[in-house]
Amino acid sequence: MKRKVLIIAVSILIPVISGIIVLRWSSQPPCTGRECVFTVEKGWGARRISQVLSDSGLVRCSYYMLWRYSRMDGSPSLQAGIYRLDDSMSPDSILGIFARGEVIPVKTSWITLAPGLTLEQSLDLISEGTGKARIVLDSLSVDSSFLAFNNVPSLEGFLFPETYEFADTLEAGEILHRIVNTGRERWPENYDELLEVTGLTLHETMILASIVEREARVDSERVLIAGVFLSRIRCGMKLESCATVQYALGKVKETLLYSDLEIDDPYNTYIHEGLPPGPICSPGLSSINVSFQPDTTERYLFFVSRDDETGKHLFARTHAGHLSNIRSINGR
Repeated sequence: MKRKVLIIAVSILIPVISGIIVLRWSSQPPCTGRECVFTVEKGWGARRISQVLSDSGLVRCSYYMLWRYSRMDGSPSLQAGIYRLDDSMSPDSILGIFARGEVIPVKTSWITLAPGLTLEQSLDLISEGTGKARIVLDSLSVDSSFLAFNNVPSLEGFLFPETYEFADTLEAGEILHRIVNTGRERWPENYDELLEVTGLTLHETMILASIVEREARVDSERVLIAGVFLSRIRCGMKLESCATVQYALGKVKETLLYSDLEIDDPYNTYIHEGLPPGPICSPGLSSINVSFQPDTTERYLFFVSRDDETGKHLFARTHAGHLSNIRSINGR
């Protein structure tokens, strides 16, 4: 009888003692003096992280890591990023580093894209500021699959003006995607409803916004200038925007010649009706907002620069009124 009791006791104690030994062994770091840079990819959960840590030799047992994670208060998110680890760290220490997001500091670059820049100008600044090869940026700008991924017909007009900080580890495509997406996040939430009112598509609205950006000098007039162009579209009138001619010429001229207005180019709105084929620059948020909601209540169809330090314009409902405004400016 005593022998049976002893056998039963031993059969119970051996697994218990073995389990304690394994548990203690699993909790200890390998301590081989190995250091490494470890990357937690976006979307990785605790199971995936534990397995990769075990495969990398940084922890002894992936199951122990999972168990320790389940014991953490609130099961915190293990943050993606690049970490510096060594195998003298305990599993709890590693989990704490991931939960706090103590990533290796990444060098960053700052760039500022001002409103009104063309695609060429924007890509120049992005290349200079981030060190990304201009040839790579150019290639992406005409890559149909890349444009489709970003849900834009072109990058012209969609590189949103803003000051950005980019990690030097980002690829060129990731940088461009973030710039495009930043602009999309700033559009009015109810832009679908606003498009129904104007009768324009989203692409046409961005084209209009780009023209407003290049024509307006005073914020308070942007909504009126947008209204002028929308009213002319509705009336079947040519837009006759000097800014579109400058885009067609590929340069900004202080004074356009009559011969410039006759250039045969799809962006010349003096000879072609309606909006040009695409945006002529990247509009700022003010120009975008007023293009979703132009003010047509005044029924203005014309405007002309006052040609003074104010940067303002004179508006008119009729051609006769427009000519009168021009005479008043020339007669000063």
